[in-house]
Formats: sequence, C-alpha cells, structure tokens
Amino acid sequence: MRQLAYSQEIKEGRNFNMNHIVKVANELTHWPLLFFLATLSLFSSCDSEMSKQAEKTIYQGPMRTLEDATIFHSDSGKLKAKVVAKKIFNLQNEDREVPEGMFITFYEKDGSKSATLRSDYAYYTSENKIWRAEGNVIVNNFSNQETLKTEELFWDPQAGNVNTEKFVKIETPEEVITGTGLTAKQDFSSWSLKQPEGIFVIEDEQGEENR
Repeated sequence: MRQLAYSQEIKEGRNFNMNHIVKVANELTHWPLLFFLATLSLFSSCDSEMSKQAEKTIYQGPMRTLEDATIFHSDSGKLKAKVVAKKIFNLQNEDREVPEGMFITFYEKDGSKSATLRSDYAYYTSENKIWRAEGNVIVNNFSNQETLKTEELFWDPQAGNVNTEKFVKIETPEEVITGTGLTAKQDFSSWSLKQPEGIFVIEDEQGEENR
C-alpha cells in the first residue's frame, strides 16, 4: 500500500509539473504577440505626434518674391493702370502681398496719365481680384487737381472704381471736404461721399476766399 501511495504521489507530482510547464509555455507563447502589439502602439503614437508636428511646421510663407515689380492692367489692349512696388509676395493661395507699399499710375484712353495712387501697404485678393491699399493712401487727380487722403482704399481694376468705409479728406483748389465712406472712379475724376462731415474753404494770402 505504501508503495502504491508513493507511486500515486509521483504520478500526481509529475502531472503537476507537466501542467505547470504547459501553462508556462502557453503564457510564453503570448509574449511575442504582446510585444508586437506594444511596439505597434508605440510606433502609431510616434507617427501621430510626427503628423501633428508636421502640421504645425507647414510652410506658410510666399511661394515667390518679386523685386522691383511692375504689374500692368489693360482693357481691350489699352493700358489702364500700372502698379509699381519694391517687393511683391506671391502667396500659396495666389493672393499677393505688397509689404513695402505700392504706387499706381492710371491712364486715359489716349495713353496720358490721369491720376496716381500710393500707399504704405497693399494686398491683392485673387478670389475677387480686388486690391486693398492701407496706410497713408493718397490719390491725386491731374485734370481737376483734387487729392484724396484716407487710411484704407479698395480698388477694383475690372470695374474701374475705388471705395472705402474709412474717414476721408478731399482737397480741392478751393476747399477741403471731410467725411466717412466714399465711392469714386479709380482716377478720382468723380466721387461721392457717403457721410459728409465738413467743408473748409481755403483762403488766399489776402484772407479772401478762393472762388
């Protein structure tokens, strides 16, 4: 009986050892899979971080820079306006930025100069083909000798007009007119104030009004 019990203990012990070995072996077979999944998760996280970093560092600057640039606007083969700028940035969305200001010369049908426009800064929007002039905007008309001064002016080359919602000052040989908001032809040959505010008559050296 003792020998039988001993044999039974040996058998049970052997079964325990084999079951433990099988259990350990099964657990070990999962480690490569777990390691692979952990590595995949790590690389996915790194790729996500790299993608986010790449989005943050996308180049937003100009695609091309033009130095001492000249742009011509014509209609039916006739020159209507010439834009001159020291520097023009051509942007990715096809807009143009003029950081150092621009100078525009407008022309009559016969090719003679009708007016000029200058500004400290300008931006061209390709979607609606409109120029926005900013900072010390001055328009001089040669025929009527009138001058427009404002801080912002929108120029539509296709329609041939300019407009603003800002404060304006118009200087003529006889008077100075102020107001807010204006629409005018691009050469300032005719204009209309939206909200006139004041008219100041210019006096000559003898203190008499110019008529």
